[in-house]
Amino acid sequence: MKAELVLHGARVVTHVGEFHGGVAVDGGRIVAVGDRDALPSGHREIDLEGRALMPGVVDPHCHLGVDYDYDSDMRTETAAAARGGVTTVVLFARNPKPGYVDFYNERRMRGEAQAIVDFGFHFGIQRPEHVAEIPEVAARTGVQSFKCHMGYERGNPIGINSSTDDWVYGAMREAAKLPRGVVSVHCENTDLAAMLKEEMKATGRVDLPAYTESRPPFVEEEAIHRVIRFAGLTGCPLYIVHTSVGAGPGIAAAARARGVDVTVETCPHYLTRTGYDKDLDATAKISPPLRDAEQQNGLWRALLAGQIGTIGTDHVPFRKNGGDVWSEKPGVVSFQWELPLMLHHAVHERGLPLTELVRMNSYTPAKRFGLPGKGAIAVGADADLVVVDLDEERTVTHTGKGTCLWEGWTLRGWPVMTFVRGRQIFADGEVVEDWHGSGRCVTVPDSERP
Repeated sequence: MKAELVLHGARVVTHVGEFHGGVAVDGGRIVAVGDRDALPSGHREIDLEGRALMPGVVDPHCHLGVDYDYDSDMRTETAAAARGGVTTVVLFARNPKPGYVDFYNERRMRGEAQAIVDFGFHFGIQRPEHVAEIPEVAARTGVQSFKCHMGYERGNPIGINSSTDDWVYGAMREAAKLPRGVVSVHCENTDLAAMLKEEMKATGRVDLPAYTESRPPFVEEEAIHRVIRFAGLTGCPLYIVHTSVGAGPGIAAAARARGVDVTVETCPHYLTRTGYDKDLDATAKISPPLRDAEQQNGLWRALLAGQIGTIGTDHVPFRKNGGDVWSEKPGVVSFQWELPLMLHHAVHERGLPLTELVRMNSYTPAKRFGLPGKGAIAVGADADLVVVDLDEERTVTHTGKGTCLWEGWTLRGWPVMTFVRGRQIFADGEVVEDWHGSGRCVTVPDSERP
């Protein structure tokens, strides 16, 4: 019996090893894995000629529909994700009002009408009622991942409400009761960040390094220690988002040795840019800030030592206002460059094994957030795949929404094909527009889970 699609002649890479061979796909799932002799024939067969075949990237951290229209973002930005080999994105979504059930139903429906890759949700704790609603939200939407923000002072440019300690502890206490519950935390001491910002503003400085220096590493480190303590007390799995300080992964590793379930995420911008790069200005503002070379080197040491669980992009399309660094909105876009950046700077320059990149980019985020069928090349898994030419060199160009920090950089190693549930959505440098609206929500009620 023929499969719908057979990819062969590949360097197949998973989070545990690699081999020469390929996969067969039928009904959107992988039905065979192995060398050429182990694969059935296919109605369509593609010889990958030795290029790497990896699970599609599962990006656990993005923000869509924040500054631009949600429907528009779900179309344009998931297309950018497809170009970058990303097959699933998980949105950190915020609702300023009580109640996430109706919010979820609307956002899911609108997202599925536009997206070209699969997507899911984490929900932000933005008011005390959100903590009490966690059991109902989990039961009726399937979303069991909740985010607490820190470090956003009153009147911040994007209107985020920072979580107080009782919100964080309360959310962890509720999420710990769920089978897949996890609380993500943006770790910065909010009071210290607000105080030090005002002190720096009083000097009259408005440059990007002033923003970096207004939020020194200890502001983030203190919050990491604090939320790890809460996670240990409640037994709640903890996910520390966008870690920018070199000491952060080591603090978490020590906690794991004590039995605390904590996963650390960092982002490509913290690994490749600093707040002191001469070509950057206020439009490179990110929260937490880009750091200095010492902190960046600390992150690389931690990554190469296996202390970092995931790479998230923190992709957010913002219209920068052109003002000073204090009024500028924080955030950049990187869906389509995260994989090339990691291939170039981690794999080629620093010798990171491809298996480790797959662990951080695909396997761990899918496992951490309970996404069945994602992040693996195995029989029964969704056929979410990316084909990578490790030797292709290409220059970064950006023409879409948001701010890109890597314009003009030449990187070695690029995705050349992307498949979501067996559908080829990116090839020959182009996204297949006909597949818009085929993306599916992967955070669903238990009654809909495979």
